[in-house]
Amino acid sequence: MAKLASGLRERSRASSGLTLVELIIVICIIGLCAAFLVDRLRFYQEAAEKAAMEYTVGAVKSALQLRVAAMLVRGEEKNIESLARVNPIDWLMEPPRGYRGEYRALQPAVPPGSWYFDANRSELVYVPNLDGHLERLSDGSKRPRFRVRLDFEPAKPDSGRKRGVLAGMWVEPVMRYTWF
Repeated sequence: MAKLASGLRERSRASSGLTLVELIIVICIIGLCAAFLVDRLRFYQEAAEKAAMEYTVGAVKSALQLRVAAMLVRGEEKNIESLARVNPIDWLMEPPRGYRGEYRALQPAVPPGSWYFDANRSELVYVPNLDGHLERLSDGSKRPRFRVRLDFEPAKPDSGRKRGVLAGMWVEPVMRYTWF
């Protein structure tokens, strides 16, 4: 009986906790799961940043259409061409989050996650915060640039105008970019 009681005590002591090897294995598994979770979190943060950038570009497109419509209603067709040279952020009710203003430098030092207007090129530029899935552009940078493009039909010879009527308007990337 004494032998049986001592055997039960040894078993209960051995099964009451984890051995050092088991503890190390559990910690490694938890660490791997945490690393995978952090990687997925950054992926989804970057995807959300891309969506926010595209949303801002969409808002600028809508503002361009409203601006052109207002100019047409007021009879200011001749001034529509000037829209391709002005800062499109001025058309919005409020600037997008992270907008830093107008710059004349080639690549100004602005913090990641910022917008700025390149006044020399008349381009709206986004500086991504997370760019792991953004391929380098043809100029070597990772800054998507957008510009306003207005297309006019050719003028009719008997109209006396330099250009025809407005055929289309876009806010388009200056260089194609691939993000994801």
